[in-house]
Amino acid sequence: MAHEKGQKILLIELPDVVFKTILSNLSYDEMARNRIVCKHFDRTCQQLLNRGFSLMEKYHGQCLRTVKSQLPRRESERRNHPLARHCDVLTAIETRISMLSMTFMKYVNLHLCCFIPGKVIDEILRVLRLIKDTKYPPRAHEILQELRDISSMAMEHFDEKILPALKQSVCTSMVSGVSSYELPGGSLMISHHNPSPTSSLYGHHSVTHDNWNRTMKKVFLRTRRNKQSFLSVQGRISKIRLRMKRQACQIRLQSKKLQDQSKKIHDQEQQISEMRRHFEEWEQKIGDLTAELSRAREEPLKGESIEGCKRKRIDVMKRSSDNKDLEAKKRKLIVERKPSMDAQDAKFKEYIKSQLLDK
Repeated sequence: MAHEKGQKILLIELPDVVFKTILSNLSYDEMARNRIVCKHFDRTCQQLLNRGFSLMEKYHGQCLRTVKSQLPRRESERRNHPLARHCDVLTAIETRISMLSMTFMKYVNLHLCCFIPGKVIDEILRVLRLIKDTKYPPRAHEILQELRDISSMAMEHFDEKILPALKQSVCTSMVSGVSSYELPGGSLMISHHNPSPTSSLYGHHSVTHDNWNRTMKKVFLRTRRNKQSFLSVQGRISKIRLRMKRQACQIRLQSKKLQDQSKKIHDQEQQISEMRRHFEEWEQKIGDLTAELSRAREEPLKGESIEGCKRKRIDVMKRSSDNKDLEAKKRKLIVERKPSMDAQDAKFKEYIKSQLLDK
């Protein structure tokens, strides 16, 4: 409340622009907590929370583009760059934002809820400001520890506590408000049970029903599209599974072939080692036989050479003895010089003359 000239003005009575401006000065966590004040607070805070999530996404995308534009193109050079940690932190935040968007935004777009965890937006903005103003920020696992914790708790709380209530309320509204609708092949018809006469008297109720009809039409159209996309994805998954089975069969066959080949290689290695051992044994035997053959050849040659030397020596000795006998006889004839009438002496003299003439 505000006091002006003694009058009390309620905060909710202010114009929407002023009211939103005042609430914009709060943190997103405080906005999320102040939704329980009244319906007007709830409606305005929901709009601010949804807008805050989209603004946070844009701001993060701008920061990531700025950092990546300053990084080198080579992956090896990026690791040692001063902005490498900035890029790692921003990439991790991008992954976390994607998970939050998949959890909340499809229900936010259907106007079933808002982005409930305002504290997550505050934490992401705090990290982005720190990354922008710091040259050497902490590592990603240190600076993002709080963000991981609160975002994980928020998603788990939404899936366990809020989402079942949303699904139950949507199903109840559809059953109570919609009488019949045709399948995707026909026309879509929406009607209400037990129409009250007061709804036709007051324009507000008619507008509400029209809005509800339009919302349900959008829901049915979206459901039909989702069903078609689900069927297409299911067909792709079945094809992928079939390919995986074929690949598994091929892998098993290849592994079996590899085992057979390895076994054959092992057997061949054993055979080669056995043949090598036999070859070495035969080489040893051949070497021994060659040595024995050479020794056998050398022994007869030695025997023949000794005998030849002996024969030559005997011949030389005989010749020398013969020569000595002749010389002695010559000396005897020369010394005596006596004529002899013996026939043997005459033959010996002729023999000596012939030997002397030959020389």
